[in-house]
Amino acid sequence: MSEANEPGGVYCELNAPLEWKARGETAGGVSSAHDAANENCLRIVLGLDDVVHELADEAVELSQELQRLDFKVNVILELVAQLVSQNLSLPEDHAIKLGSHFIQWLAQTPPGQVGQSLELKLYLDSRFPFPLRLTGRISALDQLADGCNTTLALDQQQEQTQELLEKYVFRCHRRHIARMKTQTANN
Repeated sequence: MSEANEPGGVYCELNAPLEWKARGETAGGVSSAHDAANENCLRIVLGLDDVVHELADEAVELSQELQRLDFKVNVILELVAQLVSQNLSLPEDHAIKLGSHFIQWLAQTPPGQVGQSLELKLYLDSRFPFPLRLTGRISALDQLADGCNTTLALDQQQEQTQELLEKYVFRCHRRHIARMKTQTANN
């Protein structure tokens, strides 16, 4: 992606299903219904993440019985997610950079013009195939050889949702750095 419109600050990089549509000029920020759904989505995705990583860190302290129970619950969650995903038609995956105040993605064609308002549906985790709904205005378009890099300045979320989004981005960013350190150490 181009460095001219490279976002600053902490962000996470992911490949995830993403779809967008134009919003009318009179559309305001995030609706209270979408905000409640976003808060719920982020809590669940962070909760799924907590279980996986906390168990890996504390596996030594857990009894074998709790480990077996956890394994069975995870298998059930995975199976249910697969069943739900089969009945949904998720949008195409995109290379995404997600920050707490912006989202940037690469697509074949630009979704609109600078200043245009968009509504996005971003699917953060395949185990929870329900979207995080984000709104904002296109702040930059960068035409590249392999598509158009779009940066969207996100509308302000309610305080709790904003904190959860910041927590998700920070965790994702921290894990990316840890993976890079591991790869560097292994080379």
